[in-house]
Amino acid sequence: MTLKRWSVVVVAVLLGGSDARAQQVAPVASVSIGSRVRVLAPTIRRDRFTGRVDSLEAGEMVLDTAGVRRRLGFEMGPVLVEQYRRVRLRTAAVERIEVSAGRTTRSATLKGAIIGGLIGAALIGFGQAPEVNPSFQDFLDGAPKGFIGGVIVGGAVGYALGGEKWVPAELPR
Repeated sequence: MTLKRWSVVVVAVLLGGSDARAQQVAPVASVSIGSRVRVLAPTIRRDRFTGRVDSLEAGEMVLDTAGVRRRLGFEMGPVLVEQYRRVRLRTAAVERIEVSAGRTTRSATLKGAIIGGLIGAALIGFGQAPEVNPSFQDFLDGAPKGFIGGVIVGGAVGYALGGEKWVPAELPR
């Protein structure tokens, strides 16, 4: 075999190994009373239910959807009508359930930085253009400064808001 063929074989083996790691089954968390969960039950409601598990029986589960969650010191998602606060779901109707693995900031920071960068580039790029006969080059002169500022501000806002990390779970049978 020539050197070129050997290098192709080595690259194929190295790349093939990364596919095996990507195909590993994700660890499955267990659902228990008090767990913060996100439930998809499309036969009951199109949107996902999010809340804490109040009771967990063989055929059904009860979610308390008024779980207190704070962002920047504010409580998010209050339930104004008490009768809709607790949701009773048949476990057979649950298509997917995920358990909260805590707060995460990585994806929220990245999303905030991207959105902030694009908004900053547009605002400063268009704002710095002359009023008479603006050109695309005038936009490009101001856009990088706005992009950098927007990335910094948007990333900080995304970090402060944060998000929640969800892992797949299984209902106890």
